[in-house]
Formats: sequence, C-alpha cells, structure tokens
Amino acid sequence: MGKWAAGLLWMAAAGTAPAADLTVFDDALRNGFENYSYGGGSTFGSTEQAHSGSASIRFAGGAVPNNFNAISFYVDPDLQTAAWPTLRFWVHGGVSGGQQLYLFLQRDGAIVAEAELDGYVAGGAIAANTWREVVVPLTTGALGYNGAFDRIDLQSDSSAAQPALYIDDVVLAAPATPPADRIFGSGFEPAGLPPAANGLVQERGVTVGGMLSDRFTWRDAAGEPRVAVLAHNTGQTGPGGTRGGELREFRYQAGAATRVVAASGSGASGFGYVVSHRSEGTDGIGTDDSPLGHFFSGGLERVWQGRHHAIFRFTQNYPRWATTTAAVPNQLYQVPVTIDWLFATGRNDPLWSVTWDLSGVPADAVEADSRAPYGELLFDGSASEGAHSVIAGVGWGDRYKFATTSAPASYSSSWTWNTPNTIPYVKLWTTAVDATMGTVQTRTIVQQDAGGYFGANRWNTTSAAGNACSAPASSMPCDYNWPYQSINYSLAGGSTPTNNTRLAWGTNFGFLGQTSYYMHGSAYWGGPLPNATAAGWPRKSYSAYVVLGTHGSDPVGARVAQVETTQSLVLSVTTGNVAASGPAGVARPDGMTYVPAGYDPVYGTLRFGAQGNALDANINVGSGTLRRPVIVVGGISGSSYPALRVNGAAQTVDVDYFPSLRTETGELWITLNRDLSGATNRIELVP
Repeated sequence: MGKWAAGLLWMAAAGTAPAADLTVFDDALRNGFENYSYGGGSTFGSTEQAHSGSASIRFAGGAVPNNFNAISFYVDPDLQTAAWPTLRFWVHGGVSGGQQLYLFLQRDGAIVAEAELDGYVAGGAIAANTWREVVVPLTTGALGYNGAFDRIDLQSDSSAAQPALYIDDVVLAAPATPPADRIFGSGFEPAGLPPAANGLVQERGVTVGGMLSDRFTWRDAAGEPRVAVLAHNTGQTGPGGTRGGELREFRYQAGAATRVVAASGSGASGFGYVVSHRSEGTDGIGTDDSPLGHFFSGGLERVWQGRHHAIFRFTQNYPRWATTTAAVPNQLYQVPVTIDWLFATGRNDPLWSVTWDLSGVPADAVEADSRAPYGELLFDGSASEGAHSVIAGVGWGDRYKFATTSAPASYSSSWTWNTPNTIPYVKLWTTAVDATMGTVQTRTIVQQDAGGYFGANRWNTTSAAGNACSAPASSMPCDYNWPYQSINYSLAGGSTPTNNTRLAWGTNFGFLGQTSYYMHGSAYWGGPLPNATAAGWPRKSYSAYVVLGTHGSDPVGARVAQVETTQSLVLSVTTGNVAASGPAGVARPDGMTYVPAGYDPVYGTLRFGAQGNALDANINVGSGTLRRPVIVVGGISGSSYPALRVNGAAQTVDVDYFPSLRTETGELWITLNRDLSGATNRIELVP
C-alpha cells in the first residue's frame, strides 16, 4: 500500500479530532499503519503466542546477531502527541525473558525521541512465559517529546542474538478523561459541610523536585502543618534515575521555622521504596542481587481521600532471582509489591505498609530478606548531601535497645544494647542541627519478626564488654551484622564519621520466600533464643511509621511508646462490636486476628462496627497515654456523620474530632483531638 492510500484510510478511520484510543496492531495492523520493520526477525501475525485474539508479532535476534533489527510501525499523515500522548502494548518474553529493547520515535526519517524500554515494562523487565504491560508516556519522562511523529521503532538493544519475544495489542492512547472527584464522591462533605480549614489537602499531579507527584498537607498533633510529597511511579524518570514510587519531600515545623526534608540527590535518594537481598550461601547460587525498587516503574492508586484521612497506593513488580541449590538454575520471578501510605489529621507520622506477594512463586524457591522501607532523605534540612550534618548517632530496637553513646557515630563509637525492647525501630540523628529520622513498626517483635543477621549474640551487653567485630576489629558490630541497615555500609572504618543518611529495615534471609525460616535472634543466627521459625511464603506484610522531627523531642521514642500503649488496650461495647479480625496486610485476600482485639496494625487504627449507625464503646488504656487515636467504625450507612460523644460530652466536628466518611466501604474514620488514659473512655456515635 502506498503512502497516499494509507493516508486516505487513516483519515477515514481516525478523523481530525480523535477522542478514542488508536489501535496500531491487534492480530493485524490497523488504521493505516504499515510494517516498516528492518534487520530481520519480525513475524507479524504469529500464532505462537497471543495476549488477546489469536496472533501477535514475533520478534527474534535475526539470522546474524546484531542490534540493528527492529519492529517498526509507519503511518502517513503525521500523528500528534497532543492527540495520542501514550504508547501502550503488551510484551511476552518467550521461554527466556530479559530481552533488551530500545524505543525510537521518528518523523520524516529523523529520530525525534528515544528511550530504553525496561523502565516502562511492568516490573522493570521483560519476563519469561508472561505477558507484561508496557505504558510509555511520550510527552514526559525520558522521551519528553511534544510534536508530530510518523514512525515507532522497537529495536533490539543487544549486539548478541536475543531469544524470541512477542508484542501484541499495540495502542496509541488518547488523553485520559479526568476521573470524577473522589473527594466528593466518597462523601467528603456530608450534609453540606464546608471544607475544613484544618482538613487534609491532596494536590494531584503537581511537579516537585522535577517529578510529577501528589502532595499531601495535613495538621499534626500540635495543629501545625506537615507536608509529604509522593513521586509518581508510572513511567517518569527523575533525579538520580529514580522512577518514583517514594517520598521525595517532607516538611514540618521545628520551632518557628519550617524544616524541609528532601531527597539527597544520590541514586538511593527518596524514601519508602523496596529493596531485598538474596541469600548468597556457599552452594553456587552466585552473588547478591538487590536492585533499588525505585528504579522500576509501576502503578499508583488514590485509594481514598477523606476530609481528614487519605490512603495512597503504589504497586510494582520487583525482580527476584532465586534458587536454593547449585543444581537448580537461577530463575527470575517478578514479585508483586503493594505499598500504602496513610496520612491522618492529628497524627505526626505517615504510616507506610507493604505486602510482598510471592503466591506466584514456588514455595522455597526464593530465599531473601526485606530491607524496606529504604532510602535517603536529608533529614536536617540541608540542600545537598555534601552539606548534611555529620551523623551524631544511630539506634535501633529488636529484643533490646541499641544506641551509640559517643558522637559522632563511627566504628569506634561506644554503645549500649542492654535495655529490653518490644517494638522494632531504627533511627539516625544529628546534633549540629537538632534532627532525627526513624521508622517504627506497628506490632511487637513477637507478633511480627524484624531485624536480622548475627548481631544478637551481643544482646544485653555494652561496648565495655569488648569489640563487637573482630575482623576488622571495631567497637561497633560488623557492618553485615547490624539488624537494620542504615549507615553501616557508609562508614569508612575507625573513628571516621559519615554524613550519609541511608536508612532501611532488616530481616533474615528466608523472610521472603521460605515456608519456614529462622527468626531474628534464633540460635541459628548466633542469638540466645531457641530456633523459632516463621513463614515467609506465600505473602509477607508489615507496617511502619515514618518519623521525622527534632532529635531533642525524641519522636521515635514517642512513637515506640504509643505502639506499646496499644498493646495494653481493652476495647468493649454495649452497642456495636469490636473488630476481631481483618485483612492480614494491604491488598491481601487473607485475614489476621487482631491482638489486642480491635487493634488493626495494618493502618495503626482502632476498629469497631456500628449497629444501625450507633456505637457505644469503651477504650480501657491499661498503661501509658493513648495520644490522638485514629478510630475506624464500620457498618456506617448514609452520607452524614452520626453525632460523637466522648464521656457523655458532645464533640464538635473539626475541633474536638477530625472525621472522614468513606462511603464506598461504609466506614467512618475519626481522629480524636485528645489523649486517652485510664480505664474509662466512653465513645458514642448517635445517629
């Protein structure tokens, strides 16, 4: 077909102002597109694989290995990115997977934009025996092109012959229709209430630090503003090569000043993405493989935004090479990961929750740890890593609390590790600027294993008992024996400090993938505990608060105390019910029993069920003070708030309590603007 004839078909099919997606290939070429492939190896209409219909495009390395063979689609007249700003298709890696492709846009024989394809493949790579969606924004990210084009090339990006792969359902997508406003759709303003002056604000699609993001602004326990910026992970490339899916900026009040915590600018910058290391062992498995999760694109979902509460979700596939014996060859698995961020008025600390879904991986094939949430933020408010204050100290909690007792932190630091602990946490701090950052788990270490490796043999001791590392000799534990990763791989040895801000989690190998692994502190790992085991398959979930603030106010210690207090709670009702169980993690089909009853560790909330929109409940605080609790009441119908009373006194919306009505799940979320203590704290909802 000639160019003129193709153009006539194109105009007849598409018109001048298309409002729908434009199909390029689905079993056959459509809408005037022609096969301009070159270099050999492409078969249009292959029936070996099909994502939909009966045929796809088979593409192999050609008879002679080269990187100048490509699938190429050509159309006349030109297309415009304004009309079709997104390329979408599906790719199947055949029996091998891992093939490398490069994308070119052309116009009149000249290349107008180009990019590596991996970052746009769901999970970050073409996978064996699996169809993966590829979504390429043409006008943003690596291509960043706005204008006309007439040709799309998917070219081999390897000088060696590559195994056959398959392409199907190639579409140029029209601009997305903006979704309905879920704020109002979820009953954000029931009964005609005006927006709250102190309400949570979610700004969608703003550019911060060079990355398209959602920005959340809310009021903390002191009524001061806090801001968190989550960078999108749907195809863009930001500073350091990050693909997003992480916290890139955080703001809070430090006295009269606003402290701006930003990504460091290094390749590990940002916080809240996943990292996992495999067990290296001695059986021929090979070297460790632990890519940073923010180098892979994925998806995002604005799960819910209410008047004072919001849940934002990132999803991606994380690659895990796996084998447990030298006789079994390495196999690449794409492990789905779901991360939820929860923001709540009255709560200082965002809550980060993760689920690793290994249900599609054979049991005991993967033997890996989890070091998420992972990343680096300039938590003292510096403009760059080079200007960041020297790290004054590091601390963590497993079965005992560890803290350096001399500053700055180095391998020569003195330390204590002899105070019993129940809630896992890790933190860094500086004193040149009064600042700290940490993460705190929502459950006890008995309820949810955390921490890893061989350091537990120094539990209940101090540095006065001698060096914790023998090779090289140092006061501090050896870098590979810190139960939670932080600055251990940034210290140069001796008394040399660091200004690196790396902060991560830690677990033992097998935490991901093994039906039974030895928990932290077990004798297997050189610890004093019996060889207790836990399951790391088919799914693994946990939640942690992301804590930022002044070191002098010890916000990490305060959050640890709050989680300890939740363990003392006894919830009861005379009308309604106390939730006994719920999902075992974000995006999970299975459940867990709440311990104590009514405490949901996934989101750190207290859960009740209403009866006819009414609730009469009591919160018995056995020890400590429960500060600004977040209460979720299910079984709520309608689009207005029931009246709230605490100890018989009527409460005022947006003053005494901060409510959000989540109509799609029939839930009322409430942050009480007060602290609770003692045995009697009556909570009533009155329709």
